[in-house]
Amino acid sequence: MKTAVERRNEIVEIVNREGKARVEDLASIFNVSNVTIRSDLTFLESNGYIVRSHGAAIPNTGLIAELSVQEKRRHNASLKSLLGQAASRLIKNGDTVILDSGTTTLEIARGLKTIENVVVMTNGLDVAMELSSKSGVEVLTTGGVLRKNAMSFSGSQAEQGLRNHRFDKVFLGVDGFDIRSGITTYNESEASLNRLMCEISETIIAVVDSSKFGKRSCHMIRDFGSIHTLVTDSGIPEDYVEKLRLMGVEVIIVEREN
Repeated sequence: MKTAVERRNEIVEIVNREGKARVEDLASIFNVSNVTIRSDLTFLESNGYIVRSHGAAIPNTGLIAELSVQEKRRHNASLKSLLGQAASRLIKNGDTVILDSGTTTLEIARGLKTIENVVVMTNGLDVAMELSSKSGVEVLTTGGVLRKNAMSFSGSQAEQGLRNHRFDKVFLGVDGFDIRSGITTYNESEASLNRLMCEISETIIAVVDSSKFGKRSCHMIRDFGSIHTLVTDSGIPEDYVEKLRLMGVEVIIVEREN
């Protein structure tokens, strides 16, 4: 028997994949009562995952669900490489840096070619492995619980590992970047860790491909303009550029490849 959390995650996957799912069909799939499914849908709707409609559930098109790290690597791979290269140039010799977990921040790690005397803290297992070959980089990891789907560490142990440190810069890869909802991510424990990363860093740098704009996930990291620098691509909506620059955010735009 699946737990309520597992069942609800799968309900969201079914609804997003099929476009619509009826209460009776979901009850049959999970071998539970209609009452249980209705309770699940009430919870999921109240948290913004789905929208209920006439005895069924339909996707909340403004919300994004978590992809596996393998799926993320396939999505906009060449663009993420360009963004990673641009962001890596913001890291200078002698810097102390946090690299958040994620496929875009992995590209930042790959872009550190000739850097010297840099300390990098990361909660990304694959980011740490990439940095292990960089002779000019001292690598620290947060520790914590490994989320295998995301190849990232989070949880109270990870947060405790950060609290006694201070860094020059943090580089965040996020799931959603929306004017009203702010900067968000799918996982609650990662959002909590990201907020702490921002608190202990002098400069907050978000590295975001333009597919993330106008999207939102359910756990907030920062308000819309509460960063210092945004590294993105030329697909960013113009109103986002204008609003961010008015709020004092430096916007670095990388031209997309045709």
